Amino acid sequence: MLTRRDSIRLIGASVPAVALGGCTTGAAEESAEPLLPPDQAWLALLGQGLPEELDYNAEVEGRLPDGLSGTLYRNGPGLFERDGFRKWTIVDGDGMIRATTFANGGARFRNRYVRTTKYSAEKKAGAFLYPTWTTPAPSFFENIPCTPGHSQAGITPVVKGDTLYAFDEVGTPWTLDPESLDTGRALDPYEGDGQTGPASYKAHTKTDGRSGDWVLVGLRGRLNPELHALVKNRAGRQTRHVAHASPRGSAYFHDFFWADPYVVYHLHPALLSPLPMLAGLRPFADCLHWKPEQGSLLFVVDTSGKRQPMTMEVPASWMWHALNACTSGDTIVADFVGYDAPDHFLGPSAAFREIMVGRSGVAKSAGTLRRLIIDLTSRRARLETVASGDFEFPFIPQQRVGLRYRHGYMASQRADQGWFHDGLARIDTETGRSAAFHFGLGHYVGEPVFVPDPSRPIDPETDDDHGWLISEVLDGRSRTTFLAVFDVARVEDGPLARVSLRHHLPFSFHGWWVGT
Repeated sequence: MLTRRDSIRLIGASVPAVALGGCTTGAAEESAEPLLPPDQAWLALLGQGLPEELDYNAEVEGRLPDGLSGTLYRNGPGLFERDGFRKWTIVDGDGMIRATTFANGGARFRNRYVRTTKYSAEKKAGAFLYPTWTTPAPSFFENIPCTPGHSQAGITPVVKGDTLYAFDEVGTPWTLDPESLDTGRALDPYEGDGQTGPASYKAHTKTDGRSGDWVLVGLRGRLNPELHALVKNRAGRQTRHVAHASPRGSAYFHDFFWADPYVVYHLHPALLSPLPMLAGLRPFADCLHWKPEQGSLLFVVDTSGKRQPMTMEVPASWMWHALNACTSGDTIVADFVGYDAPDHFLGPSAAFREIMVGRSGVAKSAGTLRRLIIDLTSRRARLETVASGDFEFPFIPQQRVGLRYRHGYMASQRADQGWFHDGLARIDTETGRSAAFHFGLGHYVGEPVFVPDPSRPIDPETDDDHGWLISEVLDGRSRTTFLAVFDVARVEDGPLARVSLRHHLPFSFHGWWVGT
């Protein structure tokens, strides 16, 4: 990470160049995008925080499955505004864990903010103090550099043993008590092995479906980063650690593939132009530029050390999230949701930005299910489309991570409401066929979390998944959120039951299930 002193030195000769580039500060640029139509104005609720911390028994409509017993943890930005200053995009805000516990046919809802160093300092001050991924701090001098230096702990929840981790993409994850949701401390998973570990962890981790190994990736350095991969066994002991210079400098990535022993980094051509950020003129995300003519670069790392790292070129795809990967002989097959362009995220009129001011925004590029076929012998890879449509937030059963798989589950879009999905889909990755249920206009459906049926364990050698999917659904008519529970084998039939909350929930990213 760059210190403020380092940044000031770096920008000494760069400010004139930045000024000539027409960079601005203080507020997001004016947009020509239209306001959301009246029947979609409710979508702005996704960018409105939930100030209260609650604990109550929710109303259940329908009948919850008899075997559904445990807690669904979800994480996402829950606080977007302080002292009249508002975050610039829907993906940027302080982390709020929400936990729904299912037992005896009922459901209990709780939510707590992660008391990070940033959250606590800003709550005491009554104002935002620090720049974040897409939003500068209100004070210009806090924006040198205009890059996040404090975790918001607001992207993924992961439970290991008796610890709930809240990950961001800055620094180390924060720990919470999974029962009380009380915040513990920032905890570095790295165990010293004579090398220097990552300075910041990526939000996504993988837990191998066969061995239970926990795989984490991270960075050291922002402009010319070193890429780290850690493997910890089921008992929590670090067994592998490898680090290599990124073959693509400061290219941004969010997720990765795991197929033991390989970590595959998909370095899509989202390239950082750092000078405006270093000068305090633009936040990190506004300094990313999409360069599709440069293609995507795959960086394949053997965490066992038996093979040297290798790079391969494929056509450009923006990737938020991997579905899964597995090996077949000397080939890695890796599926993900890919976009021809990240226009929903990058640019002054992107949908993720415009929804914060009640506008529709741009989201022309659809997320399709794509596949990378990586031949390790020839050191070549090719890109294919598995299923057309408009998808995001892909999910598979935990028991299949890193192993052969057939079905994937994801949020799906059919209604015309920009990027914001209105249903769920179950996709056969061999045929590309999908079974889907869409609530239609007036609903936003988040990531489906797979919950295994404890009476019918999944056999990794077969294609059958037994269990349920649970997703948060924002209902535009009632302006409240409900949790929809689906039979994983009959998604197209719609929800078996709904857990109705008394309020809306803002946008969330990811979930984690712990059974009892």
